[in-house]
Amino acid sequence: MPSSRPKTPCIGLCSTVFGDSVCRGCMRFVHEVIDWNKYYPEQKQIVWQRLDDHLRVILPQFVKIYDPRKIVAHLQMQRIVYDDKNLWRGIYSLLRLHDKGFIVLEDLGFTVKENYQWTLIQQQLYQLASAHYQKDFARHF
Repeated sequence: MPSSRPKTPCIGLCSTVFGDSVCRGCMRFVHEVIDWNKYYPEQKQIVWQRLDDHLRVILPQFVKIYDPRKIVAHLQMQRIVYDDKNLWRGIYSLLRLHDKGFIVLEDLGFTVKENYQWTLIQQQLYQLASAHYQKDFARHF
């Protein structure tokens, strides 16, 4: 059974406090980080959707899913919040745990491709988020 969505995309590595327009941790825009607690559920859903869309674009370049049920089992075992309609956020969370040395990427229901590098995923997500910020918001501020 899927968990509910986390209350915030924040992962505790906010770079907007150092002047970034896009947080290098959660990839939200600075005004989204600042105003998150003021947002209506519909506004939060729009942000979550954009973040999830970015994961759907970037992660398949580095990951191949072979058994979604195993992914769900590992997400539940690790008590990671996930959406059963979108496993990419869950996979991202598992990759992050691996990068921190907490889990081994073995028999998780997906494999990483030869080009897999956590830092490269983070760079590409940041570049994509920054491009969206520049296109949609930078000219207004």
